Amino acid sequence: MVKSNRIQKGYTQAILAEKTKLSLRSIQRIEKGDVCPREYTLKVLSEILEVPLASFKKEESPIKIPVNKKVILSTGSGLIILLCSLAFLSQSAVFPETNFESYLFWCAITVMICVTQWIIWNYRSLKL
Repeated sequence: MVKSNRIQKGYTQAILAEKTKLSLRSIQRIEKGDVCPREYTLKVLSEILEVPLASFKKEESPIKIPVNKKVILSTGSGLIILLCSLAFLSQSAVFPETNFESYLFWCAITVMICVTQWIIWNYRSLKL
C-alpha cells in the first residue's frame, strides 16, 4: 500500500525517507512487508502521502510457522514429555502398583503428547 501511494505521488524511496525522517532501509522494509510499522510511523506516512490512516491498516494475518520448525517443536516437546514421565517413574518407589495404574499413566502421557502435537500443527492464529 505504501509503495503504490508513493509511486502515485511521484516520490522515490529516498525522497519519502527524507520527507518522513525515516531511514531509507525502514521505507524499504515497510514496502516489502518485512516489518509492521508502528502507529506513529503509519501516521507520518499517511500525512506525507496524503492518504487516510485507515488505508494502511489491514487485518492481521496469522503467522505461519515453517514446517521444519514444527518438526523441531514436535520432536522436542515429545521427548521432553517422555523424559519427564520417565523421570517421574524413576523417582517413585511404589508407582505403579498395578497394571491398571501403569496403563492409565501411559494413556495420560499419550494424550499429552497428542494434544501438544495437535496444537503445534494446527495452531493458526499465533500473534506475537
